[in-house]
Amino acid sequence: MMIEKILKKFFDPFVELDIKVWENFGELGEVVDFPKETILKESHTTENYLLLLIKGSGGNLIWNKNNFVCVDISFENDFLMDYMSFTLQEPTPIEVRLFEDSTVFRIPHSRFQQTMNQGNYGEKITRLVAEASFINKQQQQIDLLTKTAKERYLQLINDEKEINKIPLKYLASYLGITPHSLSRIRAEKI
Repeated sequence: MMIEKILKKFFDPFVELDIKVWENFGELGEVVDFPKETILKESHTTENYLLLLIKGSGGNLIWNKNNFVCVDISFENDFLMDYMSFTLQEPTPIEVRLFEDSTVFRIPHSRFQQTMNQGNYGEKITRLVAEASFINKQQQQIDLLTKTAKERYLQLINDEKEINKIPLKYLASYLGITPHSLSRIRAEKI
């Protein structure tokens, strides 16, 4: 599928724009294939790309007490990036890592900023990315406070996410439980 069609499909739930807008937006970046375990952004560095995961999965990790904690998981047609670092152009402790062989559409920060200066749809797209990121993160926080780890796990399955490709240790930390507890949940008759 051409990148402009992928972008249009991704953004249509938020705003329907002509395919020409997405063709122009697509010309700002490139589609790149990466092997699993690729680190797209190291911790304590600055995010230099707007990243849309076309195929595969990955996550945002933070080093804490001798291991990584997964604070966000991204699947196909999700953004996979350190959005705060990208926006502020400052380093953060977040590492962005791929969990499986993946295809990513990426736009360098400097090229993305050009869309803002041209007076076209750059500001609207930026706002939509920020809103989607905020809504996703707030829903994750609500779920952490109101659902059990098993309920959150079942929700991931119901959303048809391919969670079996996520390393157990990252999925468990994302759910806020130990890998052993996640193994027990998986073993139950669900």
